[in-house]
Amino acid sequence: MPDFKDSGSLFNEEELGKADVESSKSTQDKGIVFHERYLGLKESERRKMRILNKHLLPSDTPVEGAFQLPKVLPYTGDIPVVFIPYSAKVCYNAMFKGVYCNIHDAGFSSTWSQPVKSLKKVKQYMLAVAPDHTLWVDGLTCENIEQLRKSRTTQRFWQNNGVATIQTASWGNAESVLTYAFDGLAENSWTAIGHQRVGNKAEQRLFKFAVRTLVERKRPRGLIVFGAPLTFDPGVPVIMMPSFISKLRKL
Repeated sequence: MPDFKDSGSLFNEEELGKADVESSKSTQDKGIVFHERYLGLKESERRKMRILNKHLLPSDTPVEGAFQLPKVLPYTGDIPVVFIPYSAKVCYNAMFKGVYCNIHDAGFSSTWSQPVKSLKKVKQYMLAVAPDHTLWVDGLTCENIEQLRKSRTTQRFWQNNGVATIQTASWGNAESVLTYAFDGLAENSWTAIGHQRVGNKAEQRLFKFAVRTLVERKRPRGLIVFGAPLTFDPGVPVIMMPSFISKLRKL
């Protein structure tokens, strides 16, 4: 009979995520706002909460919509001239710049997998843009909802811990626009969206429909567009911010 050795876990540390180990050590930092019960739990119970990052938000965090997405706070302050991609190194004058998590999900995956380390990074900037986790036009609702939960949870965690953060709006298909895509977003706030060159006419119609629905429902103070310029007037002020991908494509 084979000799099986008990490793103590079905998953290794890499599979669980480095964030799990990092967060455990960071619980000693009383300056970080977590779920009110988190710091008082045994490590085995804290680990359970970290699996879905349920430790990041207090239990009384307001939610919105049928899927109970966390509500974020509005940002109405100044906008820096320069935004740096999250994947880049923190520059010496970061306190005068913004940091964005847009377009390329792999470049900002640590905002979810290592939330405490990520918090310490974005705190060095003047302003952060909430992670723009990809939603799919042909994706399952549960998949897109989970992407939105990640974005709203991360943003509210940052805001609870003193990081000025601009909300990100994203969507999948037209049904998502009409139902859940904008749940949890604040009204009268600067709002970021990503915009690449839209191909066919159906995609163009969906993009315009989504932006106009966003403006009608949440009445943003203005839009910060990462990527290609808009080809229509959304009815609110627009600030263009070329993303690193748009620069590569020379949009």
